[in-house]
Amino acid sequence: MENKYAKECSSKKSFVLFALSISTFFASLSQNIYTPIIPLIRDSFEVSISWVNFTVSSFIFIIAVIQIVLGTVVDHQNKKRLLLISLLLMGVSAVICTYTNSFTLFTLFRMIQAIGAGIIPLVAISMIAQLFEGEARGSAMGTYQILLTLAPAVSPVVGGFIGEFFGYEGIFLFLLIMAVSLLMFIVYLLPSEKQDETDEKQSKGFIHAYKAVFSHYIGTSIMIVSFLVFFIYFAILVYLPVLLHDHYHVSLQFIGLLYLPLTVSMIVGSMLFKRLQKKISLNTLFISLLIFMPLQVILFGVLHAQSLVGLSIILFGYGIMVGFSAPLFSTLISNEYSEHRGTALGVFNFVRYSGMALGGMSSALYHVLPGSALFVLFGVLLLLVSILPYKRFQSRNAS
Repeated sequence: MENKYAKECSSKKSFVLFALSISTFFASLSQNIYTPIIPLIRDSFEVSISWVNFTVSSFIFIIAVIQIVLGTVVDHQNKKRLLLISLLLMGVSAVICTYTNSFTLFTLFRMIQAIGAGIIPLVAISMIAQLFEGEARGSAMGTYQILLTLAPAVSPVVGGFIGEFFGYEGIFLFLLIMAVSLLMFIVYLLPSEKQDETDEKQSKGFIHAYKAVFSHYIGTSIMIVSFLVFFIYFAILVYLPVLLHDHYHVSLQFIGLLYLPLTVSMIVGSMLFKRLQKKISLNTLFISLLIFMPLQVILFGVLHAQSLVGLSIILFGYGIMVGFSAPLFSTLISNEYSEHRGTALGVFNFVRYSGMALGGMSSALYHVLPGSALFVLFGVLLLLVSILPYKRFQSRNAS
């Protein structure tokens, strides 16, 4: 009977993990599907590329803000209801973005869509951290990240082809269909969550929670490193279309395909983490990342303009590091904080998305330094920042 009960609990947890991962996949898809059609949006609404880039960065920035707004309360709210609200917001926004001729209205509802997309990852990662413990938590974070990483792997290709044949309207209709499908899936198949009455007693206020999070040296150090990691990652993402089009003269419809070396390798990185975290301590994995990732960024800065094949190889190696880092950071943050885990994960997501948002605006720096010098500088900066937690983690390993 006990084995049967354990199997049922494991099966339910696996189902919830799958549902949460698919929902976050959709949230990430709604963000990343947009990148290949930036020139199409510019031409359709007859606005400058700066305004279109604003819709990209503002989308990520709003997702970041949502993490802070919900961070202290997500552990005490009905998470299923929050998921349903987010999907409803995303579906309605997709309809408006499809049929409006006003770029102002388009931008406004793209921002509302970002609110919905911002709720999902925080709810999902909080539920996973709550459901799983120890090695199972690291494995669950790896599974979650594998499915999450499929979105940036698939979305540029999907966005490029849908945009080519159905215009930007086709992309938002596609997002609408996915939102409605997930809404029905969550309503009928995801079990309702029972609220723990003790949760309210554990909440000691907004200021207290954030003070506890930021006073944790290792947790804060991980967040600082993660900010730079995701800043550089998104700086590369928005730099690639320009590099491929202007330097390598790749046609618009094939640019999405050339994102694959980076995004597919991110899946490989997440799978690698899932295996290695069972055999090697998280501290050792983190120290290794602090050494190898900055070197990958410097390598990209030095060699990315030499050849298309070389660029693909560099992106594949870098993608493995990014895919490895995401579940590693999430697991470390979940383990470091117990009392204020929801708040800490909210701050982590805020830092991560803020890095992406600012990375999306990094093109302004190309007027100061050429791309090669800029990415070498980013790599050196990441190496210097990585010194913050390095000694502390090294001493943990020694003990």
